[in-house]
Amino acid sequence: MAAAHRAKTSRDVAGSRTWSNHRNSYDAGLHIVAKISKEREMKIKPGKIASYAILLVAVFAAVFPIFWTISTSIKTRVDTFTLPPKFFTFTPTLKNYQSLLQYDGFWKIYLNTILITTFTTIICLVVGSLAAYALARTPKFRGRNSLEILMIIVRALPGIVVILPLYNLSTYFGLYDKMWALILIYTGFNIPFAIWLMTNFFDQVPLEIEDAARVDGANNRQLFVRVLLPLVAPGLVATGVFVALLSWNEFLIPIIMAGEDSKTLPILVASFISNRTLDWGPMAAAATVALIPIIVFTVAIQKYLVVGLSGGAVKE
Repeated sequence: MAAAHRAKTSRDVAGSRTWSNHRNSYDAGLHIVAKISKEREMKIKPGKIASYAILLVAVFAAVFPIFWTISTSIKTRVDTFTLPPKFFTFTPTLKNYQSLLQYDGFWKIYLNTILITTFTTIICLVVGSLAAYALARTPKFRGRNSLEILMIIVRALPGIVVILPLYNLSTYFGLYDKMWALILIYTGFNIPFAIWLMTNFFDQVPLEIEDAARVDGANNRQLFVRVLLPLVAPGLVATGVFVALLSWNEFLIPIIMAGEDSKTLPILVASFISNRTLDWGPMAAAATVALIPIIVFTVAIQKYLVVGLSGGAVKE
């Protein structure tokens, strides 16, 4: 019995030592793996460095002009032309904005820009969504791809190509310097783009949803307004933002087609440039005033814009 007990005790001690050795080896292995993982995390790949560098350059290129414009708008004339430029060490002033507000017709110009942009965007969204739905639900026909390419070409067409015929027609029919004429021209340029963009969103809505709505008794108007439009709302937002930005920033068309009655903000900004002088302060103030509504509008609908650009609607 004693011999058996001693043998059992020896086996238990040996087993305990073996387990201890295995445990120590396991812990050492974990420590080595953790160390290797940490070293790998600390190593920054050259490709990642290049990506971050490109991103920083892109952000700087996008943000610096805005920063320069806003800072110039609150500088005195002396600080504006000081070399090297003063970015943070100048005394801010609001004289440039005071001069801008005293500009003859400023508020009318601002209102013109808002009205032209608003009506152009609304018309493009209403007509564009209806046409896009019809195009999306029309069976594939020969030449559809060519039609969609033509829509993109119309928006990408340089304005200088058609501005002279438009000017001749407007003067012939007495449409020169008419706000509603500018709205029609803006709409004509932007509707093809709106149709092309909205068609992609309607294509993603399954036909089964429409069939289910019709079974529940929805008519065509209810189907379109209450069922389809909510599903493609991100696409509507994305399209509306693009149309609004293009209309708000349009320069070539109003510089040719607009007089004193329908002048817009881009024309006001350019009016501070003359053959003799360049009023950087008031021009920067006008540019800032034109820029702020767009920034606020874009930030306010950023969530819907991202969803719209990333696909939106319902995916099969």
